[in-house]
Amino acid sequence: MADVDAFYRKIKFRLVESGEWDRMKATIGPKLNESGWLDDIKHKGVEQASEMDQLSFQNLFDALSKAGHVGLPLPARRELQAMIREYLEKQFE
Repeated sequence: MADVDAFYRKIKFRLVESGEWDRMKATIGPKLNESGWLDDIKHKGVEQASEMDQLSFQNLFDALSKAGHVGLPLPARRELQAMIREYLEKQFE
């Protein structure tokens, strides 16, 4: 499991370093906004935060991460996966 985590961190670092991460966000962001996903996550964040006795960024982040993954529209998920796959194929040719 540690190897997988290390590999994930390296890939994410490369994506950020190369500017691909920003390009992916710029491509997917408007589609998520149009689908209402961003508003849904914002509302869930406000709701979760108001229900916490003591506000904890990490707990809020964890809850929203799970909700975000589950609620991500399938077309956006597939497009993002295709972009990541394409990037990885270029990196490991």
